[in-house]
Amino acid sequence: MDKVRQAATIVAGIVLVFLGILNLVYRDSLMTWQPTPAGASWTVPFAFLSGIILILGGLGLFLPQWRTKAAMLASGWIGLWALLLHLPHVVIAHDTGALLGLGEASANALGLATLTGCFDSDRRALALRLGFGLCLVIFGVSHFVYADFTAQMVPAWLPQRLGIAYLTGTIHALTGLCLLAGLRVRIAATIEALMMSSFVLLLHIPGVAAAPQDRLQLTMLGMASLLTCGAWLVASWPRLERSTTARA
Repeated sequence: MDKVRQAATIVAGIVLVFLGILNLVYRDSLMTWQPTPAGASWTVPFAFLSGIILILGGLGLFLPQWRTKAAMLASGWIGLWALLLHLPHVVIAHDTGALLGLGEASANALGLATLTGCFDSDRRALALRLGFGLCLVIFGVSHFVYADFTAQMVPAWLPQRLGIAYLTGTIHALTGLCLLAGLRVRIAATIEALMMSSFVLLLHIPGVAAAPQDRLQLTMLGMASLLTCGAWLVASWPRLERSTTARA
């Protein structure tokens, strides 16, 4: 395991534990990233179950002998969010916001899935690359659809905030298209990971520093960090370039 991949794995473990703690402390879902129905009687049990699974998955990533099983647990659990919590919203709402939630959960699950060994065959590696690329395209589209909102999230000290919103959306979309087309996939995934890292450093860490007890800021930091780790795990995945030679 190279240093980048090892670092992304360890940070992903820390982030999963952090998100699990948020589930337990608030006795609730992870806000819009775990969109449980309002007033559902099973919200608290779900939060405790989620917290335990995320913490176990995160701790397991620290231990080489348990890493594969822990990645399966965490990836599978987050994949269930995508299928059971986000996909129904997409079917009902038919809007970009619901699609973005599905894309974020799917990207997190796919990034962690690179640690499981389940996608090492050429065909499965191709499926993972295409799935992750599609998620990035969704991220790009959301930046354009919600450009004004995205611009408001750009740090105020940066110039041309709306232009930055469009630029980052373009980068999301282009890196996603490269993964879909099998063009310079390692470079594209690395560019995406670097950009996501900048979001965490410039937006989410300062957001928590300014409001350390704000649940939304804490959750956004956790989810953005997990997405960043997922991008680095894909970018450093040894099977990524092999997937470009696979036959559908």
